[in-house]
Amino acid sequence: MDVTKCKALKSALESQRGPWLVSIQQFFDGNDDPGSIGWRLPEHPGMDRFRDLLTGLLRHPDVQAVYARIVELDPGEFDCWPAADIIFVVGTISADELRNILNPLKPVEVCRVDFAVPEVIKQKHHLPIVAARWG
Repeated sequence: MDVTKCKALKSALESQRGPWLVSIQQFFDGNDDPGSIGWRLPEHPGMDRFRDLLTGLLRHPDVQAVYARIVELDPGEFDCWPAADIIFVVGTISADELRNILNPLKPVEVCRVDFAVPEVIKQKHHLPIVAARWG
């Protein structure tokens, strides 16, 4: 884990009013902490797999942006990467297609959302949003 990037991310998030959101690129930049996403999975597929699939969504023609919702800034006794439980995918990608792409990561739920979308995402993007949840 890149401790400098972790501290910078935590500092940036502390200055945000909730909910805490970060681009998927920033979430994975320097992050190798398997406790930061998918921590409840019986068999964690590994951070490289999470990084490749989630940042790879940005190359999909029907995806405009991907955000991680942070639920805990410092989830452990020691320096830990902030923990994300939901990924918001902005674009016209269908929930079924996203579910198929993310299947190796075993999300608990993948669905289109109209409510509970953070206001900052709705203000910045005017496209549908699909959420994937691991928490």
